[in-house]
Amino acid sequence: MNDNYGQHGNEGPKHEHVQHVPLPPYWKRAHQDWRVWVGLAFMLTAMTIYVMSNNLAFLPHPPQRPPSGAAGK
Repeated sequence: MNDNYGQHGNEGPKHEHVQHVPLPPYWKRAHQDWRVWVGLAFMLTAMTIYVMSNNLAFLPHPPQRPPSGAAGK
C-alpha cells in the first residue's frame, strides 16, 4: 500500500510555483485608496464644524446670572 495516500501534494503532477511580487502593507499604500481620502475629508469637515460652532451650540444662549441671594453675601 502507498504510504503517501491522502496527503496533499501527492495527487497529481507537480505544479509550477508562480513568483508573486510582494505588495507593501496596506498602511503604506492607503494613500492611493479613494475611501481613505473621502473619510479624511468628512472627518476634517466635522472637526471644523465642531470648532467653528462653539461645540455645536448653533443658537446663542443668554448669559447665566448667579442666583440673587449668593451675590450679596
